[in-house]
Amino acid sequence: MSRRPVILLVAVGIGLICALGAVAVATRGPERSSPDSASALPPDMPVITPVAAPSPGDVAPPVTEADGAGTRWRNRAAVVRFAAVDDASGVAATVWRVDSGQWRIGDKVVVKAPKDHSNDGEHVVEFYSVDNALNAEAPRSVTVRIDTRPPRFTWKSVSPAIVRGVEPVQCRFTIGEPTGFVKLSYTITDQYGYTAVRKQGLKRHAGPCSVKAPSRYKSGKGLTPGVYRIVFTLRDEAGNVTVSAPRSFRDQRVVKGAVWYRVNGVGRLVALTFDDGGSAPWRSILNTFRSYRMHGTFFPLGSYVAADPALARRCVREGHGIGTHGWTHALMTHQTAGQIQSEWARSAAAWWKATGCSPMPYCRPPYGAFNAATIRASAAAGYCRVILWDVDPQDWSQPGAGVIASRVLSHVRPGSIVCMHLTPQTAAALPAILRGLRARGFKCVSLPELFRAAGRR
Repeated sequence: MSRRPVILLVAVGIGLICALGAVAVATRGPERSSPDSASALPPDMPVITPVAAPSPGDVAPPVTEADGAGTRWRNRAAVVRFAAVDDASGVAATVWRVDSGQWRIGDKVVVKAPKDHSNDGEHVVEFYSVDNALNAEAPRSVTVRIDTRPPRFTWKSVSPAIVRGVEPVQCRFTIGEPTGFVKLSYTITDQYGYTAVRKQGLKRHAGPCSVKAPSRYKSGKGLTPGVYRIVFTLRDEAGNVTVSAPRSFRDQRVVKGAVWYRVNGVGRLVALTFDDGGSAPWRSILNTFRSYRMHGTFFPLGSYVAADPALARRCVREGHGIGTHGWTHALMTHQTAGQIQSEWARSAAAWWKATGCSPMPYCRPPYGAFNAATIRASAAAGYCRVILWDVDPQDWSQPGAGVIASRVLSHVRPGSIVCMHLTPQTAAALPAILRGLRARGFKCVSLPELFRAAGRR
């Protein structure tokens, strides 16, 4: 054999050995080049191939920073971005994994926050980078906190259930929130939805809690007697919100009474009111108000409320005002204070049982008859507004629907309170009354709306 083929064979062999060596370097984990270099990567590392020629003698690993994890709980997906620096050889790749899962190459990772709460909890994101000399930094980690569940709120009690003075209401409840404290606020509204008290900026930790809510307006004046509902809103650190179910309490303190015939300073608003009872005309009147998108105020005897609670609930649900006309329609100027208060209490109990609402603070003595003793007895029971009228079409005498409508429209003026009754003729006259009021630029509202328009709660 000649020497030339032998030399060629040796050269090929050396080239093959070098190629295999290069492949091995490209596919194995980087090794410690010296005692000062980073330790070798985990055995399940992905393949990392240099993207540029390494600098001679480079033994320093890259430095990687992670941004986007934060320390707070969040209810949305977190995007953690990695920024690696290596001044000598340049960065070949950044490697990451979540919760000890599979290592992956990339410059960011998305930790999802599905609304089915399946990814709630703390997630550890580990990461490191490798330079083109295949030096690897020691793995580091950040924690991403995902919480998509709103806080849990469980009512225990509101006391006292009936407030007899200007005193705070104690609210007791339990909060469930695994991430720590929650921000708390509450709103107290009357039964017609008007805000009476609002408080923000409270903080409570999970577990049994209590809050004292004042039964007074911001001005310091005690609440107008009636039913009030308190609702709590909770927001946890992640931004999840829970709104509690409402809890009611009744303000039934002694107040100063006054008689109202009309309400000034309300513009072209009027209040149509209806006394006594009768399910058929009551239902018809509600239907007419609904068609015209207007409201009235109803003073049925308590016995009619008790006889048809579903109709009473509809009346409240559709936004009408309610008041008490007593239980027996007895002349109150001939009654003692105890008898008057009993009339109001029996009627109020029927409303409360049927609707969870109260006729306070509106009462109307039968026949419109009252004296100083009537006003004192009513105010002592929480009825600070004795409602009479300045327009009386005398519909109780059954003069006919056309006459009733004409009498109302010819006498009504801004702020008027019109006294009518739950009779078939009045129900028949109501469409013409509402059309006539609208044509004259008037709007028919409930008594709560009328007093609100005058700046009175």
